[in-house]
Amino acid sequence: MSTLRKMGCAAASTALALGTGFALPGAQAAAGAAAAAGATVLADTSTCTVNNISAAPNQDTPWEIGTAGLAQLVNSHGVRMTGAGVKVAVVDTGIGKADNQLSVSGGVVLNGETSTGYAADDDGHGTMVASIIAAKATGTDGGMQGIAPGVTLLSMREAGCQATAGNNENAMATAINDAVDLGADVINISQDGYDSAPALYNAVLNAYDHGVIVVTSAGNQGDRDTTDSSGRDYGVNPLTYPAAYQPYVIAVGAVDEYESVPTFSEKGTTAHPFVGVVAPGVSVEALLPSGKLVVDDGTSFAAPYVAAEAALIIQEHGWAGQDVPARAYEVMKIIESTADGAGAYNLSTGWGEVDIRQALQAPVSNSSSGPSDQLVSGTQSSDFGTVYGLTKMYGAGPNADGPASSAAGSGSQIVARPYVAAVSNKTAQEQQRGAYIALAVGLLVAIVTLAGAAVARDAGRRRRALRPDSAQTS
Repeated sequence: MSTLRKMGCAAASTALALGTGFALPGAQAAAGAAAAAGATVLADTSTCTVNNISAAPNQDTPWEIGTAGLAQLVNSHGVRMTGAGVKVAVVDTGIGKADNQLSVSGGVVLNGETSTGYAADDDGHGTMVASIIAAKATGTDGGMQGIAPGVTLLSMREAGCQATAGNNENAMATAINDAVDLGADVINISQDGYDSAPALYNAVLNAYDHGVIVVTSAGNQGDRDTTDSSGRDYGVNPLTYPAAYQPYVIAVGAVDEYESVPTFSEKGTTAHPFVGVVAPGVSVEALLPSGKLVVDDGTSFAAPYVAAEAALIIQEHGWAGQDVPARAYEVMKIIESTADGAGAYNLSTGWGEVDIRQALQAPVSNSSSGPSDQLVSGTQSSDFGTVYGLTKMYGAGPNADGPASSAAGSGSQIVARPYVAAVSNKTAQEQQRGAYIALAVGLLVAIVTLAGAAVARDAGRRRRALRPDSAQTS
């Protein structure tokens, strides 16, 4: 293992970076200058997330939850999906109660904080992630509610600002294996590192072999150089792990409220296209252990959006507890093919922004005879059967049905999204959007004006051509 930045009280442990973004004071510098090899750093490595994050401007329903459209998350029979009966493990800093909006049914402690147990979180990051997945409604209008509030939560506490152990690749690998042993159907990992580790890779394979859908953050180093504590330079937009272990994981990048990809969201390269999909990850609101609603940016908060989607899909089809690789494969295919990329792949957005409602309505089947809840045949990526009822995916991305050249009209199927600089609050986003709208209106007015002038000139020429005194003689 690489020599990594130490963190908190850990005299010998290495620091895993949690995918928070730019909203925190000092987060940009800390994450950019001290991202650890094979691991990542907290948004502010000197203190805990709970002490270095902004309160949400109000207690309204967060925009990312509104985008999911909870009331419309129904199956083909109109039944609301909540993730009931599905186990979701959160590999993170722990999970707090969040004023009783979260409850944990099991887990392990790998970060040394055994005195408080797995159902605690002195950092706050893990609780934020878990709340996007599973926070219960408060009983009043507005406020935070998770996308899959009916799931059973498992807390795999292997990182944290006060950790005295863990915070490294081996601890993450152990957390994944333990989650599989505890019967997890979905594992969310909102952390990433920059060195591949055999133990971590093998743990991901173990999860996949048991049909567990591993959802990971893509990482937040998309626009800045990445150097670890030993001075090793990974460059800008480095490969991240476990995100790069596709097709055995689904890696999630970030988009903002206006469907633009922030520059911090890591993207794949031509040689290593690893982003699977994108989801809300800018100005995302979530709960701290105290129940306080806070706001932050980062692919950390895009991943649980997709983990919740995976749980809903599993509930819809009755796939909870089915520990075969075909389940992991088919759930990922549903998520990716129903995203808004129309089956075309892009390095920054993967197969597109996820659409949970479309995923729940997809008429999937293991045969051409019509919708079916039977999983496809096969035991590994090379021999899985066709998932019928889904948009075909062509490109270099994970789980593709073929290369881009195989798609009809593939030359016009490149999905492009604008990059935007990360912004720290919604007001700035509104100002930015307003500026773009004003610019577009100005350009439209200019085009119309020029077109009008051209028409007037042409009409004038035609009128002159009809006048006798304008006739030319030879």
